[in-house]
Amino acid sequence: MATSREYAYFIKGNKVAIVERDRNDTSGLTSPSSVPSIDLPNQFSKWKSPQATVADALEIEYVYSPKYSIINTNVTHITLTNYKSTTTGGYLKVKGGSVNYDTTLDVGDYVVLRNAGQFNGLHKITVIEDAAATKDSLTFDTKYSGSSSWSAFEETVTLYYSISVLEDESGTIDLPTYLSKALVCYVRAQLAEDIMEMELAAYWMVRFRKILEKHENSKIPGPRRVIPGSGAIL
Repeated sequence: MATSREYAYFIKGNKVAIVERDRNDTSGLTSPSSVPSIDLPNQFSKWKSPQATVADALEIEYVYSPKYSIINTNVTHITLTNYKSTTTGGYLKVKGGSVNYDTTLDVGDYVVLRNAGQFNGLHKITVIEDAAATKDSLTFDTKYSGSSSWSAFEETVTLYYSISVLEDESGTIDLPTYLSKALVCYVRAQLAEDIMEMELAAYWMVRFRKILEKHENSKIPGPRRVIPGSGAIL
């Protein structure tokens, strides 16, 4: 018979901890203090670090405004093998054997690295260098104060180069249609505040927060009930 389990998550700064409810204190779950970097209030003492293996994993739905997005995940290089710090300036430099990176990349392009350990994330190319008649190394604008000798990546690194980056005010943030209405209310509130129309600014901020509240509530699963008013005909 399947065992029913109840999970939750706690957020502290940029850390997320998955916890499980210990219903009778005899299931072998560890104490709340073992949750990494999360101090649980006393009223949540029944929530503890999960021990069981979850075959199908847990899904957490979240929303954020990214600085970049990968347009095409099929456009990649998996040829990077080594990295080091440049002797001048201390920037991250990578290479991938006899590969002509300049056929697909240019100076000023952004790339995203995955499976690259501490170098995972967004980087901007500043130099594409020649070596043995091939442009096989890339220097990024990422500061790195490690060794100036080549070190091997521990895993096969994936370099994505079909990237859309949010650089300045000219960029486009992919807001949901409903939140676009909230943005309009926020801008109107700021314009009213600039001309010292405080009542009008407060009105638009109330509208702004109401739309945000409705958007967040729409993510909560379960039935919705409409409660009739006192003057409703039943």
